[in-house]
Amino acid sequence: MMSTPPWWQEFVGASRVLADRDREAVADWRDVPGTDEDGAPADVDEDDVPPLTVRLGNLARAFAEEASAMTLEERRKALDVLESVQATGSQEDRTAVVTGFLEALLMAADRGFDLRTVWGDLGTESRAACLALNEFWGVESPGWMRAS
Repeated sequence: MMSTPPWWQEFVGASRVLADRDREAVADWRDVPGTDEDGAPADVDEDDVPPLTVRLGNLARAFAEEASAMTLEERRKALDVLESVQATGSQEDRTAVVTGFLEALLMAADRGFDLRTVWGDLGTESRAACLALNEFWGVESPGWMRAS
């Protein structure tokens, strides 16, 4: 069982798009029927959630797919929470943000998501992590990424 970090509700609460996608993913993960064999509501273990990196990757894909449906304020609020984790979170949470969310966001950019539309909304730690990922993968970061 994985536990949910304290900053998670603030992150998914930044946007209905993120909250809805996370709720769907957790429900799919649990695959809990609505009732047990006696017709009573099924017990749900609140800690039975996908690993943090999986949840973050899922939400990065949702973020990329639905960025235009989210307001600038929603996008910034979500990215600000992740930046705060990058700046002050535990090593485990920071690693999950980089390998879950930021890595998936870069992959979405490889598949057509225009990362430039949100690059300026990413904080300095998050942008540095993206540049480091590109360097690790041997991918040359475009000038607009390096210029900030």
